[in-house]
Amino acid sequence: RPGQRVTYTVDAYDYAAANWPYLEMMALWMFRTPAPTKSYMDYFTLVTPEFIARPLYTALQQRTGNGP
Repeated sequence: RPGQRVTYTVDAYDYAAANWPYLEMMALWMFRTPAPTKSYMDYFTLVTPEFIARPLYTALQQRTGNGP
């Protein structure tokens, strides 16, 4: 579920910041695939193959203060 995935991902960053003070960096990967995979992996990218931002991308922008 896309909405749940967005919430869980943003919450994971908040949890890490609150509970792991020694953590200097946290990475999230898969920015985009060159073409749709027609599988669950399509829902884990931050943008579509056409570089259209998915809701997760926008939520992470807002969470980091770099959003629109």
